[in-house]
Amino acid sequence: MGSDILAVVKDAVEGTEAADHEGSELLFVGSKQAGKSSIIHNFLMKDDAPKPTTALEYRFARRSTGTQSAASVANIWELGGGTQLAELLEIVLLPARIASCTIVIALDMSAPAEALPTLQFWLKKAREQVGAARAGRPVPLAEPWTDHADRAEVRPIGIPVVVLAHKWDVFEAEYGQPKFTKVACKALRYFAHVNGASLLCTKHKDKGVMSVLRNVLYHHAFATPPVSTAQLDAGKPLVVPAGADSLGGIGKPPQVEGCLAESAELRWAAAYEATFEKREGKREAADVSAVVSSEQYAEESIDDLRRQKRAELEELRRQARLAASMAAPQAGVQEL
Repeated sequence: MGSDILAVVKDAVEGTEAADHEGSELLFVGSKQAGKSSIIHNFLMKDDAPKPTTALEYRFARRSTGTQSAASVANIWELGGGTQLAELLEIVLLPARIASCTIVIALDMSAPAEALPTLQFWLKKAREQVGAARAGRPVPLAEPWTDHADRAEVRPIGIPVVVLAHKWDVFEAEYGQPKFTKVACKALRYFAHVNGASLLCTKHKDKGVMSVLRNVLYHHAFATPPVSTAQLDAGKPLVVPAGADSLGGIGKPPQVEGCLAESAELRWAAAYEATFEKREGKREAADVSAVVSSEQYAEESIDDLRRQKRAELEELRRQARLAASMAAPQAGVQEL
């Protein structure tokens, strides 16, 4: 499928070229070191090793539509730094772009205790920013939710969301027992389902799994046919297109001692937390601004690079504040 794509990759944010391109927007967020850059390289059919992402990076891909001149463009954004730079969502999720955006949330399943809180964080941030871009207008139910049995319980975010439980092979190697996989799969299914998102468990070295992932991303990037076949068996990597799951199929959350909450959301979160205890040394990465401003490097070349990265980060934050101030007074579409 990837033979008709010409991918043009930029290694850093060097301008606003994506804003000038008509096409789809893919925004990758999630855990630091979850494999976002590797997933993007897989999508772009690139063989070289990706470089670490420190802030917001931009790439784009073109796909021929079958004529000599016509082509589809996918603008690809990757937000690095874990949760620390969530404010930079404002740069991509602007009113003029929102109708063509898809958010891809990558979770690091090699550290499962952090995966669900990370998912909850990004779902919340995405909902807030999409709501701001829509000027507070409610999100209408659309396919596949209009006739879904769970339509009263599902609250779509307003744009397509794809949740990737990445490094699933590492998770299986350490937590392959049913007592772990059952809770992980059902909890992730629940939170993806009630937020109107798709869910995939992915392994970077599994060609079959990554081929399914590419097909999913192709659909959102280039309007190719969607992946419609669901795989809900916890013994295998999950493939759950939005709308293919159900609360009845997921089941009720297990009882957790000391949890008196009545809502399924709180009970699933409690069950997940009780199953996957946090380990010492596993924490979100430090703020990128602190990393790039560290004074431990003495070489002049490193100092120059540090100043450059600090300037890039401050410029991204300035753009985010400017975009937010421009979008706030108007309820309509904002021209870029």
